[in-house]
Amino acid sequence: MDQRLRDLTEQLDAGLIARREFLRKAAVITGGTAAGLHVLSKMADAQPKTKLRVWLFKSFVTAGNDTLAKHIEAWAKERKVDVETDWATFGDREQKFVAAIEAGNPPDIAEMNIYGPMRYKAALRDVSKIATDIASAKGGFLPFAERAMKAEGKFLGVPRYSMTTVFFIRKDIMEAKGLKPPKVYDPDVVEFARKTTDPAKDLWGFGQTLNRSDDGDGFMSNILWDYGGGVWDKDGKPALGTAFLKQNTAALQFAVDTIKKYRIQPPGVMGWTDPSNNEAYMAGKLVTTNNGASLYYAMVQKKHELAPKTLLVLTPGGPAGSFVGSSCYNWAIFAKSKQTELCEDLIRWVEDESRFNEYVHASIGQAGPVYRARVDTPYWKSDPNFDAIVQNILRSVNLGYPGPTTPAAAEVQGQKILTDMAGRVVVGGLSPEQALKEAHKRIEEIYKMRRA
Repeated sequence: MDQRLRDLTEQLDAGLIARREFLRKAAVITGGTAAGLHVLSKMADAQPKTKLRVWLFKSFVTAGNDTLAKHIEAWAKERKVDVETDWATFGDREQKFVAAIEAGNPPDIAEMNIYGPMRYKAALRDVSKIATDIASAKGGFLPFAERAMKAEGKFLGVPRYSMTTVFFIRKDIMEAKGLKPPKVYDPDVVEFARKTTDPAKDLWGFGQTLNRSDDGDGFMSNILWDYGGGVWDKDGKPALGTAFLKQNTAALQFAVDTIKKYRIQPPGVMGWTDPSNNEAYMAGKLVTTNNGASLYYAMVQKKHELAPKTLLVLTPGGPAGSFVGSSCYNWAIFAKSKQTELCEDLIRWVEDESRFNEYVHASIGQAGPVYRARVDTPYWKSDPNFDAIVQNILRSVNLGYPGPTTPAAAEVQGQKILTDMAGRVVVGGLSPEQALKEAHKRIEEIYKMRRA
């Protein structure tokens, strides 16, 4: 190599001259740009690949996981990036985030659930520009998704999809008994379950754990709202054991009664985790259960005999109405990341409609819409059972309802305080009033620490 070209190369490598200036001067030395471009190519090949740490959520919808992994691998190859992926499940996701943030070693980008951005907001980057850009191309946000991702006017997460629960019913058993889908939990679900429970056949009319899990926590939030209660008042202040004590007591009593009084739930249900009701339903042990579409995915994907015998309907309600908590899985970029532009480029890549559409089809109902334009796509009309999923999404209420979504509300949900409360009654022997006041005290402590 000409010494003059070598000197230019060293200046470029040291950042003393720009790429355009290097090419101009190289062309003067060599009589053309080809030699300079060849040098640049060799320099690029010699450079180590940029590394990007990506944390993903490993759901029970394995085909969706595989599709997302394929898309990220294709992006990494196209962009010549070395992507280090790490997967977390329902059971270990939050612990991993907390540990990484406390250690000062979070990933560059992560797939979070709905309360992730609010719970970890101090560690996250403002992603308002990319969030609004993507939403504009997709008809705008659905209201719950926009509210959940924003804190103090800034987006901390880019919405991806809604994994919302619905009510699963064994249609064949319902029809054989001459029953109709229940509209409210008490008395409809109770009577429905009583008429279909057969302990001798290990068949149970209702399967809903109150154990600490996403399934249990979601049910407890819903049932409090159904009875006119909740954890927070309209101003976002703790109300579990004060303003809503009467309503919440009735709701908690009902939840406990499904196990202890009505005996419509399977033995050992308080030991269940998130996959347990899926497994029990597919084993033919449950007539009804609340679950996300992962259960339907598993049956359809495996051509399970219960798939055509299953009906998905809106979640039942209570005296104050029928409520379901919102879900919004999303992309969040950590403030410590030095690869913000790459993270945003990755988000744009996987949220491209052709790729996301492939993910939706692979997920069989789990990847519900969070953008307006995705609500009316033909896919959601391709199966009658999908209607309940979409309708539950559209009527869902946000974390913190009837008040605002706050870091305190996210922390309470993240710590599974509501399921701990239920467990104190079913397993610990406390009265509902005692358990509510105990949980309320924990919530007040969180509120004092996380009210900002």
